[in-house]
Amino acid sequence: MLASTTTANLDRCYQLLGICRGASLDELKAAYRSLARKLHPDLNPGDVEAPQRFISLSQAYQVLLDKTQQDSTPTSPQTTVRSTYVRHPEPETSTPDRNEHDLKWQLYYELQSLLKQQQFLKAIVLIEGLSHRSPQDAQICQWQGIIYSQYGHQLIQRREFDKARIYLKKALKVDPRNRQLWQEVDRAFNRITQLS
Repeated sequence: MLASTTTANLDRCYQLLGICRGASLDELKAAYRSLARKLHPDLNPGDVEAPQRFISLSQAYQVLLDKTQQDSTPTSPQTTVRSTYVRHPEPETSTPDRNEHDLKWQLYYELQSLLKQQQFLKAIVLIEGLSHRSPQDAQICQWQGIIYSQYGHQLIQRREFDKARIYLKKALKVDPRNRQLWQEVDRAFNRITQLS
């Protein structure tokens, strides 16, 4: 199941970057630079989905960059022959860091699915667990801020203003350096003021 999920994730990454399997490192970098200039949240003010699209793009690029660099690392025949005779234990192919990386991206795609279905409470439980596991990960903090903010917007639509304020403040607390998020939350607070 993990292998098929990984393959599906890779296919999605290629699709997001608009390149095909087997693209060179230069093609990958060029595609990312071009899309990053077009999709950056600072260049799309007022588009609430821009931060999420940019995160998706950045994550897809990182996954493909890791894969491309891993695939291009040559294994010399001498190393293979020597390892046959020396009898050192084989290094494990799945390291703790690699497992963490894979888990993070599996959960990222699960979060995307939950947000599309507007299942914000499930997404919050998932992102808070991930944040607790990796509290220093800037990407996870950014995802958490976006999820809190989106839930705050939904609460405003439902006219649950006190609860919306709580989640909007939490969004700013977990990702305080995100200028786009600050603008979005500021607009949300202004909307609460107008509606209440």
